[in-house]
Amino acid sequence: MAPCSSWSNLPRELIDRIFRRPMDSKDLARCTIVCTNWRNIIVDIWGKKLSLLRPAFKNPSRRILREYEKFQMDPPKGCKARLVESLFHWGAIMIGPQNSLYAGGVFLLNIHFSKKYPFEPPEITFQTKVYHPNIGQDGCLCLERSWCAAMSISNIIRVIYALFSNPDHEDPLDFEIAHIYRTQRIQYEQKARTWTKKYATARQNSAIDWSQFLMDHKILEPQE
Repeated sequence: MAPCSSWSNLPRELIDRIFRRPMDSKDLARCTIVCTNWRNIIVDIWGKKLSLLRPAFKNPSRRILREYEKFQMDPPKGCKARLVESLFHWGAIMIGPQNSLYAGGVFLLNIHFSKKYPFEPPEITFQTKVYHPNIGQDGCLCLERSWCAAMSISNIIRVIYALFSNPDHEDPLDFEIAHIYRTQRIQYEQKARTWTKKYATARQNSAIDWSQFLMDHKILEPQE
């Protein structure tokens, strides 16, 4: 089945209805390589049976595939992930935790796995600008100290999510923000809220359509 841009632009409701019908596993696997949109919809529907989709991935890492399956079945609170270009490139979304400076914010992330994973940590960067001592101005994160091969991507996402509520100012990536956090807490809190309101919006550009996730979390109103 050859990729076709017009197929990938079919309404979500129609594609969803098609793939909820019983299908041969080989046909289902072939459909996942038509386009990223189809693959993500199929993963949403058949997430608990992702072993059906293994033929669609060329030379996948069993470890990453297993973690992706687990992430779909039991995602960390306020988070979701989808494949972007391959099994080694995920897109993720986080909703800022309640009772934090980032509450209600929509934060987009890129996750890249190297061929040496899990002996090298995944490269995780925020696409969304975040005012935080543990997040660099370019959105980078320093995971080397937190990571070990026994951890999973779900574990590290939970660690990152927890930083929204409890910044680690003693081991910062942005020393200027860490200094403001320690010495001018009110200013830090005001700026964190301002950046969240300005940048962490539901209308950010993304290669992935997160609208259903945002509606589920009442960030977007359901479309009529």
